[in-house]
Amino acid sequence: ICDMVLRALAFCLGFTVLFACQQAKPGGRYISDKDTTFSKDIRDISAKINDDPRNADLYYKRGNAFFYQDKFKDALIDLDYAVLLDSNNAVYHHLIGETVLKLDTADSRKAMYHLEKALKLKPDFSDAIISLGKLHLARQEYKKAEDLFKKLTATNDYADRSFVYLGICRKEQKDTIQALAYFDKAQQINPNGYEAAIQIALIKAAQKDPLAMQYFDKVIAINEYSDEAFYGKALLFQANEQYKDALVHYEKARTINPGHILAIYGTGVLYNLFEDYGKAEEMCNKVLDLAPEYANAYALRGFTFEKRGDKQRATADYNQAIKLDAKNEMALLGLKSLK
Repeated sequence: ICDMVLRALAFCLGFTVLFACQQAKPGGRYISDKDTTFSKDIRDISAKINDDPRNADLYYKRGNAFFYQDKFKDALIDLDYAVLLDSNNAVYHHLIGETVLKLDTADSRKAMYHLEKALKLKPDFSDAIISLGKLHLARQEYKKAEDLFKKLTATNDYADRSFVYLGICRKEQKDTIQALAYFDKAQQINPNGYEAAIQIALIKAAQKDPLAMQYFDKVIAINEYSDEAFYGKALLFQANEQYKDALVHYEKARTINPGHILAIYGTGVLYNLFEDYGKAEEMCNKVLDLAPEYANAYALRGFTFEKRGDKQRATADYNQAIKLDAKNEMALLGLKSLK
């Protein structure tokens, strides 16, 4: 009897361990190929995954499909599992880094880890070099960013982009001369490159170069939908007191990009100059819908109320502007005027 009991216990213990091992085995995300809440691409790849659930490349492909559908959280689930199955694939690590940076709350440490891992596995991986360089640039780690971008300046497919990013590094460090030199190199390589053209135009405008308008025109010739070029021209027209032309260009910028806060605000400023306070208020409201903490919009709206004799609402807006920006000159002057 004891022998039978021992055998039974051994059998039960073995079965329990086997069951536990089966349960502990990692598994990727299951998506039915019949689930029409997902696109056909996702369902087609899912059908293959369901037949071959340990195939890392299939999870990568589905993650990549999610990425290009802007479904970054879904993408990350599959990409993380692809790396769990195959940790030595540089392409997987690179796309994880790119995906993490697309999330609303980007985990820069995780992105950094995977981009660096991609380059350890494949030191000449140009896309990973660019991505890691951009991450260092965003973190204002300029020396690290520049060292990476310089690696690609002799690579045909990446040279113009590398010089653009090198220019941005220099521009952010207030080295305008070197920034322009890099942007010029980018344009020599790719005369139709938008990024270099807009950067040069912005610098020329900031320098009050008499030819700045022509630089913006060149940008628009490259990309007729450049909201930044139309906004830049609007600022130049406004500075030259050509207000009607400025208004036309602000409105072009807003048409291309309805969320361009500064173009909307600039339109409001001009409506105030034209004494069309109702439209100016409307522009301020649009700005505040997009950016509720934009102090200048409160101050400008307060001015529209003041000009229409509504002191109570003017005071409220001026005070809100000062609450957000204690040194807001327009609001401080407005309150002084009301008193």
